[in-house]
Amino acid sequence: MGLQGNLRTILLPDVLQWISQSRKTGILHLRDPGGVSKRILFKDGDVLSTASSDPREYLGHFLISRGYLSEEQLNLAMDTQIQTGIKLGKILVTVGVLEEGDLKIMLKLKAEENVCDLFLWDEGEFNFEDRDAIDEDIPYVPMDVTSLVMEGIRRKDEWARIRAVLPSRWIILGRVPGKEGGAEDPPAGSMARLALEQFDGHRSLEEVALELHATEFQVAEAAFRLCERGLLATTGQKVPPEEQAYRQIREQLLQEASKALEASEFTKAANLYRYLTRTDPQDPEAREGLAMAERGASHAYFRDVVPLNTVLELAVPLSELAKHDLSPQEGFLATRANGTWDIAAILKVSPMPEKEALRSLQKLLERKVLRPKSR
Repeated sequence: MGLQGNLRTILLPDVLQWISQSRKTGILHLRDPGGVSKRILFKDGDVLSTASSDPREYLGHFLISRGYLSEEQLNLAMDTQIQTGIKLGKILVTVGVLEEGDLKIMLKLKAEENVCDLFLWDEGEFNFEDRDAIDEDIPYVPMDVTSLVMEGIRRKDEWARIRAVLPSRWIILGRVPGKEGGAEDPPAGSMARLALEQFDGHRSLEEVALELHATEFQVAEAAFRLCERGLLATTGQKVPPEEQAYRQIREQLLQEASKALEASEFTKAANLYRYLTRTDPQDPEAREGLAMAERGASHAYFRDVVPLNTVLELAVPLSELAKHDLSPQEGFLATRANGTWDIAAILKVSPMPEKEALRSLQKLLERKVLRPKSR
């Protein structure tokens, strides 16, 4: 029997406890909306190992964040791994960078981190794959699910406290003046000490996490503690790269839409402005530009295509009008197209603003609900 769903509707603790209590052997596959995927391997209900597509959760980067490995050593070990196909952990033990016992401890800690990080996901698709046995070439370090669930719940609660002080991974922190190099500094080699040395008033949480090869939570938790002790303080916030890219694209689209508007290319301008308003419905420039483009398109349509003195009539039987899924405004205007009144006359009896009425009439004409009356 398998299990699948979304963490929005089936909570992660329930999924893990079901696997544990059922003494399942198999692999739990998970994927968040951002594309990060994880695997948790189980044997008889115990967690054996984990894997993640997030590079910062790879063993090599985990070891760097814990001070067991340098970037140069990781590069050499990964070159050897590519050439030989041997697991990274075995290579590090073979060359003497790690003791076998240290490797097992680090693999267990890494697996715990990977599982506990899942408790910070708001949603994600999951699927449990039943297996008779786990035969993958990995060191087995069994972990109790109940302990992991308790730590994951604690971490989720802690994350809420951290976010109240550090609401974004792009928040910038720096040393509090007068607190440099004091006795209150955390122990050398600890995550808190490494973080303290990296925050210079210009780097964000995200940048420090990348520099330390650590997860966002690890660095955020350390920074939060340092803020509580008065050693760090926020100094600002950086614009995320994706927002910077959006701003550049937005400016280009606004310029292109403005040029189209000036050239009376109203349909092109309206499409560009409409795209921007879909991306950000509150964008004032896009909303104003869209209104101008639609107004220009409407005026051009009723000047060049269907002039205001055109008499309109229904193009479909009145009995079938309800089948065309018209808005209340469109229905009102359609029933006024009686084959006697022209567009100007219909506008006079319409309780709608002229711009809105013209836009609705244009839609009705384009959908062939209305048509100009033949003379």
